[in-house]
Amino acid sequence: MNIKKYFTLNNLKSIFYLSSISAVMITILFTKSDLNIRNSELIVAELAQITQIPNTVTSVILGTRLFDTIGEVTVFTLAGLGVKILLHDEESEKKLLGIKDTTIIQLLDLSALLCAFLAIELAIRGHLTPGGGFASGVSGATAITLLMITGRLQKLENYYFKYNAIAIEKFAVVVFIIVSLFSFISILDPSIISIRVPQKLLIPVLNIICASKVTFGTWSIIRLFILKRGLLSK
Repeated sequence: MNIKKYFTLNNLKSIFYLSSISAVMITILFTKSDLNIRNSELIVAELAQITQIPNTVTSVILGTRLFDTIGEVTVFTLAGLGVKILLHDEESEKKLLGIKDTTIIQLLDLSALLCAFLAIELAIRGHLTPGGGFASGVSGATAITLLMITGRLQKLENYYFKYNAIAIEKFAVVVFIIVSLFSFISILDPSIISIRVPQKLLIPVLNIICASKVTFGTWSIIRLFILKRGLLSK
């Protein structure tokens, strides 16, 4: 039995990630106190007053539970990395066929345009109406996917590498975490940062950064699935 084949770099990474996640979850499980009784309605009302943002969901997620959102962004990034590792050694499809029916293509183009405008709306005004960074990113990635299945994969591939979508995704992750950490620091010790960014400005900025990360990250994952597993292939 060859033991060395089980100790590859990818397997060691997987073991490390699983061990870390398990340790964190077990620690939380045994350290949670049942004595913490909170008045959720009072907390939400107080958040709405502090942030002065109509969408109290966004106030909670990006105003006080930003640490959870950092975790979500990190998990999404690791999921994308897992897909790339999984499909890295697979051969690409030799021929990919997109949808050719003119009527369907026109309908999908219209849907892609609507999704693109919706992504912008959710990112910029998500703090005022139901929406936010993740919803905006999903909408933006949907628009790109609709274009890919209508035979424009090669054109989008050119844009993907021309504007270095991978670097934009990584940059968005780093910026989101840095801005979030500065937000935490300003809450813990306002004297460290002389100018505190108002929530009305900070939350839309975080939404836009998060939307960029989710859009480019999802684009990267879906294009890889299409290239490796095919969409409409012969």
